[in-house]
Amino acid sequence: MTIQKNGDIKLLKAIIVYLAYIIIVPFIIYDVYLIAHKIMNPNSSPEIFGMKTFNIISGSMEPNISVDDIVITKKCDKLDIQLNDIITYRAEGETITHRVINIEFINNKVYYTTKGDSNEVADLKKVEYSQIEGKYVGRIPKIGKIFIFFKNSINFFITLTILFLCYLWQRKSIKKKILRKEKRIKFERKMSYTK
Repeated sequence: MTIQKNGDIKLLKAIIVYLAYIIIVPFIIYDVYLIAHKIMNPNSSPEIFGMKTFNIISGSMEPNISVDDIVITKKCDKLDIQLNDIITYRAEGETITHRVINIEFINNKVYYTTKGDSNEVADLKKVEYSQIEGKYVGRIPKIGKIFIFFKNSINFFITLTILFLCYLWQRKSIKKKILRKEKRIKFERKMSYTK
């Protein structure tokens, strides 16, 4: 019974380590990409395959988009934006995701009036096409908490350290298994010669 329990515990530990690698490592890689992009291109949002992601920090678009959701936007042409589309744009150093409620053409320029779904009134300033980061294509609910967690450099480095220690522990366990197997094979050979 204890052998089975020890085996179960070892299996559980291995599963936890592999899950940590599978879940956390992609977030770390993406976070490193975001940090590098921000350093090299401070005035633009990073994109992968024409898609950009943004973390929602206010409830202005609830119930459709909630706080801590990650919204995915895609680059689009002026003519692709229609009434009721959701866009993400930059205004006064912030990134805002709101719904288009009006489109105007003034002096050969397109202006978009936006409004948060849960806001009572439209946004005061009209949005120019040059401010638009992209058109909403989807969201990943509540995963923004993980990105916020990794934006804190202390959390980021603690997680990296834990993953590195898990990796070293796993390597040590594998080496121990190999050494035990080699010793057992040598012992069995030695026992077979003495018979």
